[in-house]
Amino acid sequence: MGEVSHPEISVLMSVYNGERYVEESIDSVLNQSFEDFELIVINDGSTDRTAQRIERASAGDRRVIVAHQPRQGLGRALNYAASRAGGTYLARQDADDISQADRLARQVRFLRESPRLGAVGTGSDVLNVGGQVIGRLPVRYGTSQVARALLSLRATPVHGSMMMRRRVFEELNGYRAAFRFAQDYDLWLRMVERTLLDNVPEQLYQWRLGGHQSAYRKHREQQLKYAGIARTFAYERARFGEDSYGVLERVGEDLEAFAIRYHLRGRLQAIWGELLFRGLGNRRMARIQLAQAIRHGDRRPRTFGLWVWTTLGLPWPGSRSLQ
Repeated sequence: MGEVSHPEISVLMSVYNGERYVEESIDSVLNQSFEDFELIVINDGSTDRTAQRIERASAGDRRVIVAHQPRQGLGRALNYAASRAGGTYLARQDADDISQADRLARQVRFLRESPRLGAVGTGSDVLNVGGQVIGRLPVRYGTSQVARALLSLRATPVHGSMMMRRRVFEELNGYRAAFRFAQDYDLWLRMVERTLLDNVPEQLYQWRLGGHQSAYRKHREQQLKYAGIARTFAYERARFGEDSYGVLERVGEDLEAFAIRYHLRGRLQAIWGELLFRGLGNRRMARIQLAQAIRHGDRRPRTFGLWVWTTLGLPWPGSRSLQ
């Protein structure tokens, strides 16, 4: 399959053991009304029939570039896909989700008409395993609303729905691979520090609950902890001008070792405690993190309040749970 020379949009897809839905996902991209694009698919070490499904879905279509590699993880796979890209814009597509036919056309027009925007997502429906729409993901509209919701983790852009200016992505050096999870959240936090993010106010993407649900449940604690690191890094950059990503790289996936070495340990563990409480409803785990936060210098009233709340065995104090 040959490469399209200098398309306007490069769509980036990484897939690991996605045989069930990857053909449908690829078809939804190839059937876009906007035609000046390439689709770069990275088979990231799949052990099922994903490779055959990709080849069958993309056979004979010169817009599709396929690469097979040993398992590297989502961040590295997407960075590799971006390094192969020729487009002015980089769009994401998850391998079990569906893009509506006008998605790329609406997003590229949105970016052309809004030169101050660095990236734009879309409204997103939730699909069940059978492909029926069963709800909507919480998405904000308007740059100030998107930024506020992002910083509070109340609503983040839907990763698979995003389209970015390639220039902005490259200036930020793309995804940071030490983030095993929440690599998109880390990218959006760094991006919003220098540009604006928004969402097209239309349901142009469909996020499949069945495709994400098992991994979501299995790794939820790790997802929340990496999100907490990303959020603490944002605070650190605002206060000190840079963050401690190098420390995270050196410790690998040992997040407790990272916390011990991190100079903002108290603040990090306070955020971990809050997110574990909001996201898992696990008062015991939250209480341990909040107690460690206080011990290591985070004595903000909110931290004390949440520690007392979890000690009393009370549920999350509000309606903004992450569960």
